[in-house]
Amino acid sequence: METISYIGIDVAKSKFDVCVFNGDYSKSLYKSFSNDINGYFELFSYISSVNDVKNIRIGFEATSTYMVGLQKYFDSLKIKYVLINPKKIHHYIKYKHKNSKTDKQDSFFIAEYVSTLLDDSFVSSHSEMKQLFKSYHSFIRFLTKTETHLKALGDSVKASQFSSDKMKNELESMLSQTRKLRNHAIADFANSVKSVMPEYDLLKSDLIGVSDMTLLAVLPLIYDDSEKYSIKQIQSYFGLNPVQFESGSSVSKHERVSKAGNSYARSMLYMSALSSITHNTELKMKYERLVSRGKPKKVALIAIASHVLRAIITRLNHYKSLNK
Repeated sequence: METISYIGIDVAKSKFDVCVFNGDYSKSLYKSFSNDINGYFELFSYISSVNDVKNIRIGFEATSTYMVGLQKYFDSLKIKYVLINPKKIHHYIKYKHKNSKTDKQDSFFIAEYVSTLLDDSFVSSHSEMKQLFKSYHSFIRFLTKTETHLKALGDSVKASQFSSDKMKNELESMLSQTRKLRNHAIADFANSVKSVMPEYDLLKSDLIGVSDMTLLAVLPLIYDDSEKYSIKQIQSYFGLNPVQFESGSSVSKHERVSKAGNSYARSMLYMSALSSITHNTELKMKYERLVSRGKPKKVALIAIASHVLRAIITRLNHYKSLNK
């Protein structure tokens, strides 16, 4: 029987630490490489000397853009790897009762965690389109925050008797340019999404109260997997699943949503809930019914946000089935 070698990689900006784990902590191997093409070549030579490439299973955390080069390199060589949610590794290390934290230790715990996974888990791959969508999200969120700060600063400057007209005009110009840039970015993002997700316009016309920003935040995250996972699983992915306290000293706490997953997409769903209870008659009636039954208004809004997400998933799967 062939022996599988599990490799954990702790990726940083300029380097990555590697641990080769074969089930015995004392025999684990450690090495560091530069996070560039030369480091990738050296890593391949190293792991090839450890085991046959087809018997290698690699895992590393999803760390923004730092792991993209490694992903592309592994894809080109058809090496099996899995991207791991950093939160899972964090909880795994806590489960092991380890308080100290070094890059070397992290690479070991990643390798050990990877050894517990089934072989069909190693199907990760790099997607240029998903990376583009993440970049758009980050850029638009940055511009939104900048616009908010400029607006607050402008209000402060206008209220001050010591501010000059030149300063006020400069801030107004910066705010105007930021808004234009943000609107152009949203339009470009929408066009990119529509080019690969033809159901976009149909969903927008169907879902009253759901804005472009909500669809742009949600669709790229669920499009490929909307039929693979259940609605409850996708709700959990967005952190809208209820969490109950059933043990310990906190059992008397109220049920709440988990708030795991993408916080930006969840906030956009919440904003859609606010819009829907104004413009969507059906959801307005549901919201009022929940409040009349004693539900706090925020709890009722979370219920509406969950309803909006379910509607997006259901309608998306419907239109995808028509195109098959």
